Amino acid sequence: MKFKNKYGSYKLRVEGSIVIAQFKGSLNPELLNHFNATLLETIAPFKHLPWGYISDSPDVVAATPDAEKNMIDVSQTMGKNNCLISAFVLTSPIALRQIQRIMHGSGRDAHLQDCLFDDLQQAKSFVNKILTSTE
Repeated sequence: MKFKNKYGSYKLRVEGSIVIAQFKGSLNPELLNHFNATLLETIAPFKHLPWGYISDSPDVVAATPDAEKNMIDVSQTMGKNNCLISAFVLTSPIALRQIQRIMHGSGRDAHLQDCLFDDLQQAKSFVNKILTSTE
């Protein structure tokens, strides 16, 4: 599943019990509202089983200021739908600061350094380890 507008884009896929999103460009409310709806459709088959999330987004610039609220809403939706762990592959300093604010604002505080990785394989290994330890 994917979506693109003039500011940015995302692709979404599932590997086992891990949802992997790849964002590029700048995230705005339209893109994030579309992502939230697609995410809910994607996780419906999990039927409230534990799952993990990875944002594999080294090419994302940042979210627009008005989109941060949407990102908080997405994070809260994830928590309410049994997402046990999130991991991030990000390089933008602005995006990293935003993720910290979003995690705090959504009540899903975590030490970002524990959830931040250089590549997708490292992030998958981390998420799989957490999901396996909760079985």
